[in-house]
Amino acid sequence: MDDLLIVGAGWAGLSAAAFAITLRPMAKIRVIGQGIGSPIVTPGWVSVWESAPEALPAALQNLIAAYPDHPYALAGAEVLPAALDLFAQITAEIGLFYRTTEPLTNQRAITLLGAIQHPAMLPIGYQGANRAGGSPLFVGLAGWRDYYPALSGPRYISIQPPVGDRPWDLTPPDYARLFDRAEFREKVIELVRPHLDGASSVGFPAVLGLEHPVDVINHLESRFKVPVFEMPTLPPSVPGTRLFNGLRRYLLDRGVRLQIGHPVGRGIVEKGAVKGVEVLAAGKLQPFRARAVLLATGNLYGGGLFSDDRGRVWEPLFGLPVQYVADRNQWFAESMLAAGGHPAHYFGVRADAFLRPLNTDGHPAAENLYVAGQLLAHPHGPNAPNPLETAEGVALATAYRAVRNVLG
Repeated sequence: MDDLLIVGAGWAGLSAAAFAITLRPMAKIRVIGQGIGSPIVTPGWVSVWESAPEALPAALQNLIAAYPDHPYALAGAEVLPAALDLFAQITAEIGLFYRTTEPLTNQRAITLLGAIQHPAMLPIGYQGANRAGGSPLFVGLAGWRDYYPALSGPRYISIQPPVGDRPWDLTPPDYARLFDRAEFREKVIELVRPHLDGASSVGFPAVLGLEHPVDVINHLESRFKVPVFEMPTLPPSVPGTRLFNGLRRYLLDRGVRLQIGHPVGRGIVEKGAVKGVEVLAAGKLQPFRARAVLLATGNLYGGGLFSDDRGRVWEPLFGLPVQYVADRNQWFAESMLAAGGHPAHYFGVRADAFLRPLNTDGHPAAENLYVAGQLLAHPHGPNAPNPLETAEGVALATAYRAVRNVLG
């Protein structure tokens, strides 16, 4: 029997497993995921609250006071800093070196369209954007359909990548593997250096190494003599893939049981207590028993919630009540890029201060069942942040709190 069984291999699920095995090295932890989770479709940075109206500590305190049902409030004001610190410790060990500031503030990241976004925690590849200066040189790869450097800023070049006849067919991870090779980087350096001419920094799409991004960036900066930074690409995200691969190795090295590609069919509940889950494998349901289960399955986009054409939304594994709008005409705003996001982003499962999901009567649905991440409902009201702006911060904070509740 496992001490903790985590359903979901996204930001919340993988982080929860890493937190659990770090805090309790002898615990028996299992992660079951239907597929590779959310990191590979996200930029790979940690957004705590990108458009916070004031300094992050004050903004978060005011948010918790105004919305006691927000996931940050359920986790507790003191939990987010602890979760970020432990995440930084773990990612340093896997070679990605996520960093925050003290006190916690939003940092600067540059997108492929030249826009500025404000995550609070950045892995190694994005950190150079804080030192980009006023005249960055944006470097594109000629013929590659995933990035057009002219969209990033006025100073740009497209180099002919030394990769053969069909460079446009390569994926971001394909290019990242090439940048892991020193001889490939030297050829790129030879093509870029003649165009530096006073550039304050050099920006690349986020393909600067899949396994060794620190070595890649240090090599480029040593030759260019200016900061080098990455910009997030279309999925699959290389920074997100780095994180998934690194956490996967971290967990396996410590004895965590990691099962990817096994969909969970339903939860096992006996006399009001969770006993585990049943997994669809080899054409039948295979039970896995655990002392506690953490649901980190995501929302409608992640597959943690289901919906139908009549406007019904439900949680499929334990039948948990879902907070949602019944009228499908109100699920989406008129503008695709609405500042507050879409109402569907706020749907989710309600939980108590221990992150136990609630029934319609406001009581815990089952003993030893917990929820974390985007499966949690978000309040939708004045000054409440768009859940997409807080996604990774909420995942880390609620995963940390749930793990502490489970392990004691």
